[in-house]
Parts: sequence; structure tokens; C-alpha cells
Amino acid sequence: MELTSDDAIAAFGLLIAEAAKGLVDAHDESLDKRAAMMRVESPVFQRDNDELLFEFKVKGNRQKPVVASVLIVPERGEDGEDFDYTPMDVSLKATPSCQCNDFTRDAACSHTLAVAWWLQEQLTRRSITEVFEFFEELEVDTIAVGREVCDKVLKLADEANKVETGETTQLQWRVGLSDSRYYAPLSIVAYEQKPRKNGKGWTKGKEIRSYDLLKRDFHGNQVDGEIAGLIASPSYSFDGDHFTEYRALQLLAGHPNVAWDDRESTAVAVLSGELTLNLEPVEIDVESEDGSETVTRFRPVIGVSGIKIDPAECEVLLGYSSPVSPVVVLADMKFNRLVVCTLRNPRATRLIQYLVKADLNETLFDAETAAKLSVGAARVDSLVRVDLPQQLAGPIEPVEAELVFELRPRVGAGLHIALVMHDDRFRSELVPGKSPDIIACLTDDGPVRLQRNLANEKVKADAVVDRFQFTQLSADGDYRWVAETDESALDLLARLHQGGEETPRMIWPEGESIRIRGEITPGALRVHIDDRKDWFGLTGTLTLEGTDVKLADLLAAVRDKRALVQVGDREFAKISDAFRKRLEQLGDAVVLDRGALKVAEAAVPAVQELLGEDVGLEATARWHESIERLESLSNWTPEKPEALDATLRDYQLDGYRWLARLSTWGVGGILADDMGLGKTVQTLGVLLDRADKGPALVIAPTSVGENWIRETERFAPELNAKLYRDSDRDKLIQSAEPGDLIIVSYQLVQRDVKRFASREWGTLVLDEAQFIKNSQTKTSQAIRKIEADWRIGLSGTPLENHLGELWSLLRTLSPGLLGSWERFRTRFADPIERHKDDERRQSLARLVRPFILRRTKDKVLSELPPRTEIQLQAQLSKPERKLYEDARLAAVAELSGVVDNEKQGEQRMRTLAWLTRLRQLACHPRLVDGAWSKSSAKLDLMMNLVDELREGDHRALVFSQFVKHLGVVREALDARGVEYQYLDGSTPAKERQRRVDAFQNGEGDLFLISLKAGGTGLNLTAADYVIHLDPWWNPAVEDQATDRAHRIGQERPVTVYRLVAQATIEEQILEMHADKRELVAGVLDGTDRAAKMDTADLIQLIREGVTS
Repeated sequence: MELTSDDAIAAFGLLIAEAAKGLVDAHDESLDKRAAMMRVESPVFQRDNDELLFEFKVKGNRQKPVVASVLIVPERGEDGEDFDYTPMDVSLKATPSCQCNDFTRDAACSHTLAVAWWLQEQLTRRSITEVFEFFEELEVDTIAVGREVCDKVLKLADEANKVETGETTQLQWRVGLSDSRYYAPLSIVAYEQKPRKNGKGWTKGKEIRSYDLLKRDFHGNQVDGEIAGLIASPSYSFDGDHFTEYRALQLLAGHPNVAWDDRESTAVAVLSGELTLNLEPVEIDVESEDGSETVTRFRPVIGVSGIKIDPAECEVLLGYSSPVSPVVVLADMKFNRLVVCTLRNPRATRLIQYLVKADLNETLFDAETAAKLSVGAARVDSLVRVDLPQQLAGPIEPVEAELVFELRPRVGAGLHIALVMHDDRFRSELVPGKSPDIIACLTDDGPVRLQRNLANEKVKADAVVDRFQFTQLSADGDYRWVAETDESALDLLARLHQGGEETPRMIWPEGESIRIRGEITPGALRVHIDDRKDWFGLTGTLTLEGTDVKLADLLAAVRDKRALVQVGDREFAKISDAFRKRLEQLGDAVVLDRGALKVAEAAVPAVQELLGEDVGLEATARWHESIERLESLSNWTPEKPEALDATLRDYQLDGYRWLARLSTWGVGGILADDMGLGKTVQTLGVLLDRADKGPALVIAPTSVGENWIRETERFAPELNAKLYRDSDRDKLIQSAEPGDLIIVSYQLVQRDVKRFASREWGTLVLDEAQFIKNSQTKTSQAIRKIEADWRIGLSGTPLENHLGELWSLLRTLSPGLLGSWERFRTRFADPIERHKDDERRQSLARLVRPFILRRTKDKVLSELPPRTEIQLQAQLSKPERKLYEDARLAAVAELSGVVDNEKQGEQRMRTLAWLTRLRQLACHPRLVDGAWSKSSAKLDLMMNLVDELREGDHRALVFSQFVKHLGVVREALDARGVEYQYLDGSTPAKERQRRVDAFQNGEGDLFLISLKAGGTGLNLTAADYVIHLDPWWNPAVEDQATDRAHRIGQERPVTVYRLVAQATIEEQILEMHADKRELVAGVLDGTDRAAKMDTADLIQLIREGVTS
């Protein structure tokens, strides 16, 4: 007979009453009076196997109800087994429980007594049938209760999801992960969500463009504001690497509204944690001469805060939140969480890579190797926690570590101070009183565990903190502080030196103690500025306690990131934080030339601001006149010229005003807006303003010369635009007068530079200014010889390859701003490009910011239709594959071997020739073999695509860098009767424009264009498809070509197809595009990788030129 059956419970009613009576008999009589005043309410009954639970609400006269319960269980036999339950041979035990403060296990309370009385009374006056009905009424239907709870939770969820009245939008951060080389591994994008019309939840949301994100009001939400500042940069500034994404992800820890980029309704938990290394023992069988035996091996397992990282199941990202702060990110898609772990040592990223690889390969270690591995991992980074199994732990030995001060001069001013536990066996300094409490070490006698006394360490450390008043300093972590000023640093050192023998030992870098004599402040600096021909000379001296320090020495200390300036034998002075920042920026703005500090006109406002009012300044009248002119410009808002017959968008009006201020100031710059944003019309506005300054010279690619004529006639008819052609060239130049606009190609200006340099021009405009990105070309040298009152460059891609290109442009447009190439290289180019120095990148951005204005289409043109990019793979036929492979192997055979330094140029040319041959074979064999009579995989793919586009009433631009390739396509189109327009470098300028106009007016389904000849300067919005037949080394060039269709005036979505021959050199070119676009994110745009790779790299590219 089981106690859980209904009839058994009824039969046991009297026994339950007897058990309740046992509670009554055992109670303290002093409780009688209070228990008698209690009311027992809301009785419920539950059963679980052989246990019965009665639960009640018990209430006194003035009390809130408390929950009291009685648990009824059968008594067990002597052997621990259950009795055979019958009313004759079983006894029941009652155990009370109550929420009140008076109840204990040893003594009942008034509430449990009241409950026992109630049970006893109810069960003794009922028959078995009545007891059965009684229990049936009391028993809880757990399924029904479960449904009720579920209903309440769902209702609560609806209420939580209901948008409160007055809430109009909310911000959601979406995180994207990518393992493609074409995209950054981590992306964070802001979305604005609106309430649904039914009031339940939020809409999918709309992406917030960076341009708008920076202007957004976050209503006091500091975290959202900081994240926005990291992931959105001003339109005219340079972005960094991916440091900002990882820093932003750290800030997102605990954020309530994070989702995946492709699943906005799936919440993502962002957590921060501690990196751990576990060595799990594994038993394996090993064969030996004596037979098989079982041995223990150890498998490394990495995790974050107890979460095991399975590389096969989770994605592990390794990045940096700053150039020296590595970050590990665990992306757990199964549980929708991102765990961020910050490390101290950049080498720790390699440690993770080693361990992940070992985990994936199921690597096992013997005991000796595992012990060394664990100790080595802990030495790599003190933030890595190592958990050892018992087999490797070794004996425990107590250790009394020494409490010491680590003092490190702070970059800028002040000191970094850390109170740490030091022991030669630790190999890393540990926080007092903080885990790990056991440190694994290897000794000559084997592994040992050093047991720290954390409580004792904390007591000692806290006593030191109280004694030396560290609470007055800025906290920088556990027992870490920053003395932010020289005064606070000197005050601290004085207290420590006077502390006596009980003061913890001080450890300085390299064991050298120093004396900080005083603080270097701007008030002690005296600066003199004098006039030179095209610049200003600057000298300065600072006096500190009778010692003179030259301004040039201060700038050198800041440049070299030295925290201290030497003013005597082992005596140093520290530069205050604020003054150091000013000196850093001053060093960027002035140029050191043969021992002299030079200031260009463009740098005058920056230098004046950086010197400030607290520096003693003696300057010439010309300097003060320049300052006064700039102050008047800052309060001037230029109005659009009445003669400019155009309605400017807001960003175009801003662009015109920026140009007008630069013009009045007299310094040049770069209008770097995306293709199609109207750089020409903005420039025409300032050309109208400057019409009385003299004739303007516009140097532009041949393909856009006619466009300048049309745009001028349309928007600025008061200007007299003329093309520089073969006839009457001397007369055209010499007779040019105010209001004239002479337009010439880069090729012609190089050839006829003497004519153009024979007179001075009012304004010089360089359209597509990237044509002078190489300062050593004859074109660049020729243009620098032309005298002009003011210069401006227009370029959607002022930086295509490396920072030297930006330097070349600004050398021509704003001479002196960036100094010599050697200075620019050592100060900016090398630190940024080679060492990923984020501070130097920001400094360069700050320096050039006034002289570069860049807006991108996605940030300023919300009405521009979307652009979709699709890559189509062409599978080479067997004959094509054989031809391609034969050529590749022949190239490898010819180019392999040691490179002769004396013949490097010749070998490079042969290498580039082979690369071109392979690229042509990937397009169509006939580009190399004139006897080839068959089609090609790429041509067949192209023609199938053309058929689909024509059926859908679409029109397309078709680009190739090989004119021969376009010729093959033309033959195929002619054979099918497809109408098209065609343009290459041999097309005369007038004919070019006629064909462009014809296509825009509906003549032709396709426009075949040579990438070099027609990739810029054309407006072809009649096309809504773009086809790139073959990839070029520089993705920026392809993007410019695509912008012929995706620009202002385009009303339909634009689709871009890239045709790529599978398993050929073309796939490798596209892989390099990812690196180039990363440079775009870091600086501005693109890179011409083929021009930058050395010969050995190019040969390796051919050697790896097939992937299947």
C-alpha cells in the first residue's frame, strides 16, 4: 500500500492527525495564548513520492500573514528501508517550518502550533470518506498552477514589451561577426527603433548613419554617447584600425539592448570575464614492450570566467582595444552571448592562438610538459588564471611575498603607482589580497604551489594606503593610482622617502631611481616669432630653477614620448599633462628644418592656439595681421553667390562655405567628397567669388574636360570656360583675364608646363587630384612650378595607396603644412602604417582636418537608392584550365631562384608581364592566343547575364581594363544584335560626350567602357547595373567606375556584378582588396597593391596562383 495513492492518504488521516498531535504535545505552553489568537487560512496540500506537505497562511490580529507548513513523512525501519505501509504498522513524522523570526528547528513557534491544532481538529472529526474529499479539496493541481504562472509571465512580458506613452524611439546596437577577409571581423552599428502601431514591441529599425549618430542627443546616457563617439567619426577625419570596435564592445558589457546584426529580435548578452587555462587529465592506453598500459595525459582547455571555449563550437576573436591592449572575444552563437576578456600583454594573443590550435588538434601533454605549459602561460600574462589538476599541482608551500611600490613615470606628467606583491618566483607582480591564492611554479625539485596569505596581504596593503594618503590620488585599479600632476608626484615621493624602514621598497624602471626637480609649465616659456619669405621662424626658451631648456628640446622629448626632460645629472623635470598635449600638437604643426623651427601660413592658427595666452610671445606685425584675419573669418558665414544658378543641398552649401573661408584665408585644401556629390558645383561657387582675382586654371583628366564646360555654362554662365586645345595655345594663356576659366588635361599641362608657368593664375583647381599622388612624377613636378594665388584639389580618393600620396597632394596644395617627406615619414607615415600607432593617426587627422573636407554618400544622401554587390564565379573549361596552368608553371620556372640585385628592375618587369598574362588568360584565352576560336567561361557567363538584364528591361555599364577584352565582348554582342555604346582611351573628347548623351537618352542596352579611360568624370545614371569583367588591383578605381551610375540623379537601386574566374589570380586580387579596404577604414581609401609589393611578393603571388 503506497502512501501516495488517494485511498491510502484517506486511510492515514488519523495517523496524520496523530503526528500533528505530536507537535502539539511537544510545544512550549507559553505559546498557547498567542497560538489561540492565530487564524489559519488558505490551506493547500501537495504530495511528492512518500512526502505530504501542508502549507498555510497564518495571521494574528495585527500581523501580516506568514507562511507556515508541516511536512509529513513515514518513519523508516532500522535498516533504513521503508515499512510495508498499512495503517497497522506505520507511524508518521511531522516536521514544522515557518517564515517567522521566532521559529527554529529546535523550537516551534505560535504559527506552527496553530497549524498543528488545525490539522488535528480537521482530521479527527472526519470519516475516511470525508478525509478523502477533504484532501481532494486541498490538493494543488500543479499543472493548472503551472499554466497560471505561465499566463502571468506572458502577461508580464506583454507589459514589459509595451511601449510607455511618450517614448518615440529607442537605440539598439547590433553586432556583426565576419570571417571574410573582405570585411572587418567585428562591426557595431546603431539602429533607431520605433514603437509598433499596436503598442507591442519595437520595429525592426533603421540604421543610423555616422553623420547623424554624432549629432544625436543621448539624453544623458554616457555609455551610448561614448560608443557612438568610437564607431562614428567625423566625415572629414581618418578612422583607425579596429581598435574602436573592440573598445566599443567592452563598453557594451551589460547593455540592455544589443542584438545580432542579422537577428535584431535576438537579444545578445555582452559580458566581461577572466581568461582561464585548464589542464584536464585524460586516461589513454599506450603500447610498450611489456604490453598495454594506461597513462595520464593532459589536454589544454581555455575558457572565460568558467565558460569553456570550444573552438569547434564557438568563434574566438583576437583583437586590440588599443595598440597595446589585447582583447579576446568569445562569440557564443548558441547561447547568444559575447564574452570579452581584456589582457595585459600583447603576447597573450599568440598564447591564445597556440592553445586554440592545440585544442582543435586534440593535443595531449605529458605531466612534465603540461606543468611547464601552465607556468609559462601564467608568465605570459598575469591576467591568465591557470587551474591545475591534482596530478600537476605539486606540494603546497606558504610564501610571504614582499609588498613593494612600482613607480613608473607617466607619459605626459606625474607617476603611475602600483602597490604589488613581489617574489622572484612569481615572475609577475600580483595584487595584494586578490586571487590567485595559489601560484604554480617550477623549481629544480619539480612543480610547487606557493600559498599566499591573502587576508594578511590585504591588511598590510590597506595600512600602507591609509598611512600615505593614497585616497588623494586618482584610482587606476586595485591598489593602483595615478599622480596626474608633477606637484602630486613630488608630494608622494617626498612622503615615501620620509616614511622610514617600514615603507615598502620602491622599484623604478631598470632599477634607476630619479629625482623630479619641478614642473615645466607654459608660463616659464618665452617664444619669439620672426618673418621669413614664405613662412615664419619660431624660437623659444624655458627657464626652470635657473636652468634654460630650449623649446626644440621640449618638442623632441614629447616626440620621443619621454616622460621626463633632463635638467641635470640624474635630475629631471616633468611636463604637465596639459602642456604636454599642447607641445605634442605644436610639434605636429611646426617643421624642424636644419635646426630652425618653421611655421607655414596654414599652421598659423594652430600654433597661435597652442601657444596660448600663458606663454610669453614676441611676434611680428605680419603674424598678428594673419591672426586678425583668421579671427574675422571664424565669424563669417559666406552666402551663396547670386551668380551661381544652382540650388545647393545643405552639405553642398557647407562645402562652398568651407572653400570660401580657405580662399579668403589664402591656404589650399582638398574637397574629398565621394564621387557624385557635386564637387564641381561647389567649386564653381568659389570660382565666381574669385573671378576678380585673375584667370582660373582647371587641370582635369581628359574625360571630364567637356563636363567642366557644360557645368560652367549651366551653373556659372558669368564665367568664360575654355578648353586648352591645339590651336592658339600661347594666345589662350597670355590673353586669359579675370573671369576666364582655362581647362587643360594633366598630360598637356606636363608637356606645356613652360607656357602655364610663364604667368600667375588667380586660382588653380586640380580635379581628380589623385593624379599627382606620386610627388616624383613629371606631372607632379610640373604642376608645382605653376604660380597661383590660391590652390584647391578635388578628389573622391585623395589616399589610394599610402600616406605618401596625401603628403604629395598637400605639398602641392598647401606647401609647408606637412614639412619634408623625411619628417612626415618619421613622424606620421612609419608609425601609422608600420606600427599601427593610433595616437599618431589621430594627430595627423587633427593636423589636416581644417584642410580636408570629406563627405560620403551613405552619410549625406539618405535618398540615394541602395547598391548591391554580387560576385559571380566563372568555372574555367578543361582547355582553359590547361592553358592557364601551363602559363603559371612556366612563369614559376622562369622567375624562381635568387633575385639578382643588379637586375631587379628587369625581373620585376618580367614578373608583372607574367601577372598580366595570367590575368588575361583568366578573362579569355584569345587575349593571349590569337588562334583561340572557342568561347570562354567568363564570356559565356557575361552573355547569359546580358540576356537576363535585357529581359528585365535593365541597362548596364560594362568595365574592363583590357581593351582587347572589350573587343571580344563587342564581337559577341554584334553576333546577337545587342545595341551598345563603346568608349576607350582612343575615343575623341567630343565623340565621348556624344556617346554619353546617346546612352543617357536611351540608345543602347550596354555601355562598354575602358576602366582607365572612363572610370571617372562620367554621369551615366541611365544604367542601373554595373558589370566589372575583371578585377583591378585597386578597389577604389572600381568603386569610382561604379559611381558613374550610383550617384545623384540615380532613382533606381544599383546592382554591381564582379565576374571572377575561379581558382585563378583573380581570386587572389580580390583577397588583397580586403587589406586595401582595411586601409580605407584606417585612413581614407584603397591601395594599389601591385605597385607596392616587391618582386619576391609578386613571384609568390604567381606561385600560389591556383587554389584547386
